[in-house]
This record gives sequence, structure tokens and C-alpha cells, in this order.
Amino acid sequence: MNKRKHDGFLKYTYSKPVNAKALLQIASRTNKNLAAILAEVDLETLEEIPEAFNEVGERGEADLAFKVKAINGGEIRFGLLLEHKSSPDNGIMAQIGKYAIRVMVDKNNSEYAWMPTKAIVIYNGTDPWDPLAQYKNIHAMYNGRIPHFEFAFVNLAEIDDDYCLAHGNAEAAIGAITMKYAFDMEKYNAMLPKIEKKLATLPNSESACLVSKIELYLGEYISQEALEDLKMAFKSIGQRLGFVSAGDERRALERSNRRLKSANKAKDAVIADKDAMIADKDAQLADSARRIAELEAKLAEMGK
Repeated sequence: MNKRKHDGFLKYTYSKPVNAKALLQIASRTNKNLAAILAEVDLETLEEIPEAFNEVGERGEADLAFKVKAINGGEIRFGLLLEHKSSPDNGIMAQIGKYAIRVMVDKNNSEYAWMPTKAIVIYNGTDPWDPLAQYKNIHAMYNGRIPHFEFAFVNLAEIDDDYCLAHGNAEAAIGAITMKYAFDMEKYNAMLPKIEKKLATLPNSESACLVSKIELYLGEYISQEALEDLKMAFKSIGQRLGFVSAGDERRALERSNRRLKSANKAKDAVIADKDAMIADKDAQLADSARRIAELEAKLAEMGK
């Protein structure tokens, strides 16, 4: 199993409602199940439920919760859950069920605070997994009474690369491609020229920040050697586009500090050598003074 600890990449990228909307648009183009459960909501009204998962005392790999209005207007709100997985998880339905009850709450609704939930699992693993079949089995077993949420499964391996990178939201598109190929650096490296074109459409500060987050995220999946190669590739891209990632800035500062420490050590060594020479001369002068004193004493004795 490809079990990975939590990192902030999906949360950094898709906690922004405009980016979450773009990801769902990209995925729903070929995912009919996702398109169906999104058909009645207005993605323009996405509103994050901040730090929602602190309330349940645990976090998935990168969980996000939103409120969203119905497409036909009015005050009806749905809860929209994004749950990222990089390996199959047989407990996913129980996990989402708990979130739907404890997280999907509209505190502004005094009449009935619980929002009907639409749960979406974003999967980038390499092992076969079909939680949608699990959901349908449970749904049929209990005659539709449970699970008490709608469900869609997005396998990022099924998204179309060209369509994804043609999307106007560069940050969301690059994020999706990065997650899709997290386990396949050969394909990801082949995508770098297209990723560079998308990065060129972003302000330099945003490109630099996104690249730093990508390096941190992929560091959980790939070897140190592959990561260093990727960092060099992103450094070249940054030089061409005119930005320096936070990682490059940090590494440059570390190199500068090492050079400074090395220079200080060299200076300390020179000073130590000079101190040793001075101490040696002082010892020689002291010895000479002692001998002179002894000779003077002998001469004084002979003169008596």
C-alpha cells in the first residue's frame, strides 16, 4: 500500500474555492458520477469551512470541506467534502459518515443545521480501488436509507492531461497533474515543458510558492535522487521565467552560511597560528631574559 502522511499540498492548492471549482470541472468532464452529484449545486458559491477537521480530532491526507448553494437559488446549502487518498482505504465510508454528521454543519441555520453532504474522494494511488462499488452495495443493502451522503470517486489517472492543462486555472491544473503523476517521475518529468508554460501564466511569486509546495509534496513519494533532479529542473524553469522558489532561496542561504562559517574557521585558524607564533616569541624572549639575568648574576659574583 502507498501510505503517505499528511502534507499541505492539496489543502494549499484547493482550499481556495476557485481552485476547488476548477479541479471539479476538470474531473467531471469524464466522470459522469461526479457530474451527476454536482448538477444541482452552484460551484460559484463554494465557501470553505475553515479548519473543519479539527472538530473530529483527526485529519486525512488532505481533507477539505465546503458549503455550496443550490443552483436554483434560494438558501438551500449542501456540504461538499474533498478527501484525498493515495492508497485504498476500506474504512472510507465510515470516515466520511462521521465527517458528514460532525463537520457538515451550517451554524447559521437555526432550523436545521445539518447540510446534505456530497463526498468526493480524490485518489492518486497505483493500487486498484473502487469505493464507489462499496458505496452502492451499502446503499442497496439498506434500501437507500444509508449512507446518509452522496458519493463520487475521482481517480486522477482517468483525467485527460491536455484538457487539464488547457484549463484557465493554472494552479489547479498543475496541482492535478502533480498529484496524478506523484508515483511516476518519468511521466511527470515529461510533462515539465507543459507545466512550465502554465507556470508562465502565473505571477512570479505564485509560481515560486507553488513550485516549493510541489517539491515538498513529491518528497513524500520519490527518492532523494529523483527529488534533487526535479529541484534542478524547477531551478532551470525558474531562471527562464524569472522567479526563485522558496526552496532555492533557502538552499542558497544555507550555502552562504556554510561559506561564511568556513571563512570564519579559516580566519580563526590564521589568528590561532599568529597567537601561537606570538606565544612562541614571548617564550623565547622570556628565556633570553632569564639567561641574561643569570649572566649578570655571575658577572656580579665575579666582580666581588
